[in-house]
Amino acid sequence: MPTTFHLPLPARNPSPPAFPKRCVGCGAAPETESRMLLQRLVMRGQKQKQAALTLIVPHCQRCARATKSVFLAGCVPFVLGGLLVGVVVFGLVFILAARAGLDELGDGEQWPSLILGAFVGLFAGLFGGFVFEVLARVVLLPFLGSALLRAPLLAQQLLNDSDYVAGLTGKLNADASRLELTFVREEVAREFAAVNGGLRI
Repeated sequence: MPTTFHLPLPARNPSPPAFPKRCVGCGAAPETESRMLLQRLVMRGQKQKQAALTLIVPHCQRCARATKSVFLAGCVPFVLGGLLVGVVVFGLVFILAARAGLDELGDGEQWPSLILGAFVGLFAGLFGGFVFEVLARVVLLPFLGSALLRAPLLAQQLLNDSDYVAGLTGKLNADASRLELTFVREEVAREFAAVNGGLRI
């Protein structure tokens, strides 16, 4: 059963938590490490800045490979689908809007059809990337199995400002003052709580 911790972080230079000496994905002895990068735009005074936290997560070789495979299985089709659908929709909307006389409504220096095409193409690209990723997961499910089923969609990670490695999901809250970590394995979560000062589960 998944176990979630909400850890307070200092406003500046947040220090990462410690992980138990076992793979967070399957609980086996650690053989390598995976990197989890958490980023979020936050307000610092009157300026918007990017908060970032890198976590080095212990993994066995199998879970580390599964993390990379799942990432590629989501990233490659998402990017290709987003570019393909986004560019096609952008071109169609731009041409149709220009032919409909939308640019004549401006002052000659503005291109409303270009702005409209970019706006619609962006959202169409996000949707296209999502569809391509879902289709790729269906095709790759027999090869990647349960690792693919447990991993959230890349589009979901982007919208939630979260990151995923085998056995663990992480995200920063709105002002980057707290870190949310969700462990798939309860026994690993209990050891994590113990090595970080007896956190409550």
